[in-house]
Amino acid sequence: MTHHMSNFGPPTGPPPGAPQDPARGPGEQPQMPPWAQQSYVPSGPPLATWARRAGGALIDVALLLPFYLVAGVGGGLAQESGFFVTAFGLLVTLAGWVGGVVFAVWNHVLKQGRSGYTIGKGVVGIKLVRRDSEATVGVPVALARQFLHVLDGFCMVGFLWPLWDDKRQTFADKIVGTVVVVEPRS
Repeated sequence: MTHHMSNFGPPTGPPPGAPQDPARGPGEQPQMPPWAQQSYVPSGPPLATWARRAGGALIDVALLLPFYLVAGVGGGLAQESGFFVTAFGLLVTLAGWVGGVVFAVWNHVLKQGRSGYTIGKGVVGIKLVRRDSEATVGVPVALARQFLHVLDGFCMVGFLWPLWDDKRQTFADKIVGTVVVVEPRS
């Protein structure tokens, strides 16, 4: 009885006469092409997770609540009758709104631009840095990033983008060249 080779199933090695790559030894796998490799590997601290970023942002938003409450109380007083109560209410409302804007600019632009941390980022141990050098971003970049967060706000897609982005960036981060890394305050 003679055995016949089956024509079904995968071949069990390189075809006869296949050229060998002199840079590889026998049995070594070929290098993955550049387009198939991971496009970004951070060299410094690990990138912050979306959950940590969201936690820091929630803390920063919570810090604005007292200003909104003051403005709301002022708005209620401004609706009362009497010139002085109405005028006082308008002043309280104005103080609440101006205070909130000043605090937000200090926290998100001045403090974050100079140190990389907002109060919320400092609490959760994450820091905003330049993507290419891991240096602090500076006040102008922090200001531009805050304005560009308007793009992130459209349907919230930009704020969710770090969930699947390889650099975990929002649209604003991509435009100004920043990343958020895990780096607890020292």
